[in-house]
Amino acid sequence: MMGKINVDKTGSFEPIRPDRQIEVRKPVRETKQPQQIKNPVNDDRLDFSSWASEVGKLVEHLKKLPDVRQDKVDSLRDQISAGDYKPSSDKIADAILKDEKI
Repeated sequence: MMGKINVDKTGSFEPIRPDRQIEVRKPVRETKQPQQIKNPVNDDRLDFSSWASEVGKLVEHLKKLPDVRQDKVDSLRDQISAGDYKPSSDKIADAILKDEKI
């Protein structure tokens, strides 16, 4: 069987004496003159190559293009409706195989 622990006694605890409180307080910092902070923006520089600039322009141009070329869709739709759309079998085969790796 375990012995009981007496938590009523805290041992030989002594409160901090007033004459020793000065050792516990945080030391007061001496005031220094503000340091000059160098502005890093003036020293930093970012250069883009002409190639990167051109790619950026092309991407912006592509974003402006429509997803569907409606004029082509309308033209093909009209040809199919009129029975005039006759794609060549060679073009169909080329379109099927263009993404295949042989």
